[in-house]
Amino acid sequence: MGDDRGIMTIKWPEAWREILAWTAAGITILVLCLMATFPYGMLQARIVAELKRASGMEIRVADWTLELPLGLEWQNITLSQQNWTPIQLAMLQAKLGVMKALGGTLGLDIVAKLNETASSTGLAKGTVTAPSFSLAGPVTIKGQVQQVDLSKVLRRYVTHGTLNGDFSHRVDSGQATSTTIKGEGMWTAEATDLVVDQIPLGNGRTLSLTFSKVSAGLACRDLRCDVTQMKGEGIDGSFTGEGYITIQQPMQQSQLNLTVTVIPGPGFASKAGTLGIPLPPLGTPMTVKIIGTLAQARIAL
Repeated sequence: MGDDRGIMTIKWPEAWREILAWTAAGITILVLCLMATFPYGMLQARIVAELKRASGMEIRVADWTLELPLGLEWQNITLSQQNWTPIQLAMLQAKLGVMKALGGTLGLDIVAKLNETASSTGLAKGTVTAPSFSLAGPVTIKGQVQQVDLSKVLRRYVTHGTLNGDFSHRVDSGQATSTTIKGEGMWTAEATDLVVDQIPLGNGRTLSLTFSKVSAGLACRDLRCDVTQMKGEGIDGSFTGEGYITIQQPMQQSQLNLTVTVIPGPGFASKAGTLGIPLPPLGTPMTVKIIGTLAQARIAL
């Protein structure tokens, strides 16, 4: 006969079952109360205000609705800035992390889409976290850009191109100003089939360039972002670059200080002759400076 002394069967007392049931019910009620009483209006107003402050753009929202649980959605958003072509977004979603909210911290999953299709293209998504809803402490953003049509975002300069990228950045204080930003981050991006138009050369001359692929990377600390990579290639030639960007608010006023080495290709040679640009023999590197602001960058040959 077998010995059953080593086998122990655990039976939950009836009282424990009741305790677990009441605990689960209490948590459910707490979450439902949070959903019902959460200040959605204040949250959506704060998000829009922070986007305005950081970008320097005027943001107009046609409509916004609640998404359960703990979500907001804006429809038909227009981002505008003086001397810039307005950017149209079909939708911007912000979903609040329930467990973080219960602990008094902020966790937002944000998705922005250029069009209303259900595909995974033409969107930017990321996560914003902070130790409080006031954004007074360190604010961290992480996310990516997927198959964004640059001609819809930078219409003034880009007539064709698709952008993909990743970013991660931490700002030590949510109360950053145009002259004081503490934090660090990494930004990488790659554009394919890129056509850049209306590049100012001075004396009323403009240049158009075509590249099959362009990639760039930035390592940022406080107000300075150093270029970790910058290169491109296409029918108009190839280039590499280095330098830095000094961040200002609004972002369009950030200062550029870049040195770019260009090896002209056959496409650039024909354009240079038409514009009267001095051009060394094909395959000979030449160096240019890109200076000014993001809104009004200019090339010094």
